[in-house]
Amino acid sequence: MTDSHSGTTPKRISLFPLPTSVFYPKTYLPLHIFEPRYRKMIQDSIDRGQWIGMVLLEPGYEEEYFARPAIKQVGCMGNLEKWFQYDDGRFDIVLNGRSRFRIVREVGDALYREAEVEPLVSTHDTPLVESPPQLDELTALYRKFIEHLPRKNAHKVELDLTNCKTLGEAVDRVAYMFDSALDQKQTFLEEPDVLKRLELIKAQISLKLEIVQRARSFSKVNWDVRMN
Repeated sequence: MTDSHSGTTPKRISLFPLPTSVFYPKTYLPLHIFEPRYRKMIQDSIDRGQWIGMVLLEPGYEEEYFARPAIKQVGCMGNLEKWFQYDDGRFDIVLNGRSRFRIVREVGDALYREAEVEPLVSTHDTPLVESPPQLDELTALYRKFIEHLPRKNAHKVELDLTNCKTLGEAVDRVAYMFDSALDQKQTFLEEPDVLKRLELIKAQISLKLEIVQRARSFSKVNWDVRMN
């Protein structure tokens, strides 16, 4: 198996630890920035072009949130795609996911956290010259799942893979669109093998699809699933 590390010189980025945000390369993350330290981070990113790395806070972060609580060591970094600054200094931004990374060491003495990170390269990835059978199966499963969602459900979103250039990018896009549990999202992010990532998200969608189908069949016979 190919090593998942890129072998490149560590890259210095800003760190943005949050308790509920995990995203992936080739996806977009909208955020509202209001804390002073992160307003400074965004302004510095605009001025210097420094990338921002989203990392998940470890459980139990609450008491140390405004200090330096423990964080996951693998995240996703990206550049600012869009931003808007309000008169009071708050920002609305859209972060463009570029690469998985692993933290090498935290550095600097800014108001916000910074780190030297090592970009992570996916294994078993292939160019998306044409849609391979395993991707067709995954996208068909995703579309079957969203067909079962109520019309106004926020997760009933059509899949768009038009700008995905590799199998890994397409699988990441499907996973990002799907509403997984937070620990499942982090596990998916940390998996370097594209084919294993594909199986992970396929299993999650299959399980939820089965639950939705059973719930609908129970409702047709007036079975109250809350009685279980």
